[in-house]
Amino acid sequence: MKEKKSDDIQLLLFDQLKCHAISNVSLVDTLAELLNISNDAVYRRMRGEKRLDLDELTRICTHFNVSFDAVAGAELQSLHFGYAPLDLEDAVVYKHYMKQLLQSFTALMKATEKEVYCMAIDIPMFHFLPYTELTLFKVFSWSNSTGTFQGNFPEFCRMIKDDELIGIYKQLAEAYNAIPSVEIWTDRTFDAILRLIDYYFESGYFSSTDEALLLCKQLLEMINSINLWSTRGSKDELPGKVHYKLYLSGIELENNFVVMKQEQTTSCIIKLYTINSMVTTNKDFCNESMKWINNAIHKSTLISGASQKESFKFFNLLTQKVRYLIKKIESSNDLFNPSNPPY
Repeated sequence: MKEKKSDDIQLLLFDQLKCHAISNVSLVDTLAELLNISNDAVYRRMRGEKRLDLDELTRICTHFNVSFDAVAGAELQSLHFGYAPLDLEDAVVYKHYMKQLLQSFTALMKATEKEVYCMAIDIPMFHFLPYTELTLFKVFSWSNSTGTFQGNFPEFCRMIKDDELIGIYKQLAEAYNAIPSVEIWTDRTFDAILRLIDYYFESGYFSSTDEALLLCKQLLEMINSINLWSTRGSKDELPGKVHYKLYLSGIELENNFVVMKQEQTTSCIIKLYTINSMVTTNKDFCNESMKWINNAIHKSTLISGASQKESFKFFNLLTQKVRYLIKKIESSNDLFNPSNPPY
């Protein structure tokens, strides 16, 4: 194996940092403060004119959560993943996590070349974000399942909901709406959220039926929004500017992850426990992930901007599933004597 020169590795490191920064200016300012040097000294290091010392390298990799092994291309039978643990007993931790996610997708949105691929075992989180209550319910159900919050849904909302968090949701949704994307769903992708609403309603975690019905109403709005994107094959009103491709897989998906491609960098987000995730920029792993995605695409049906028949059947199925749940919630007689639900 041909060894990389240390100068080349240093340039590769800064190239990777640029892909994660909102702008080169903010990156330079951050590095200057982190290393306690001037902006001009940062630029000399970014151009390779000045070698990073061990202390500087350690600070950079730790602050930006970057694996030096991955940058240097060390051939190890292991991968470096970034992971931010979540503890929703402290709302500040969750906000910090969402701010980091927002920063990544803001940088991706501003890239010249960009695309996102979503393997949707359940609904990609970006579709939840325009609907505050629905997004909070998703986070609540995760928090309850991990045992970090034992109260009901209204109590959870009072604990975590504020204007700052809603603003983060809005900005993240706007960023995703500006990024061309490809999503692969199955006819069961929508079922997970329906089962969650059903379970927590039956278990008494709502203070009224209106709260559960609001979530169902927002799901119907979500379906209409995704259907609109799918029909025109674009997220914007000028088809082709921000393309949106929705594929329907006839077989169950085996992985639940998001691949982000921008210019020279690809990263893969592996979903954990519905909300949290691990991230890697390992080139080999990302390439293997894209091979798997492309193979899944070849075995799927494109329903966006194409087959009207398949598209109508798919979105009508989703709508009927939600309406079934609405009817069940509204009928107290059916509530504790359910037949076989379609989800």
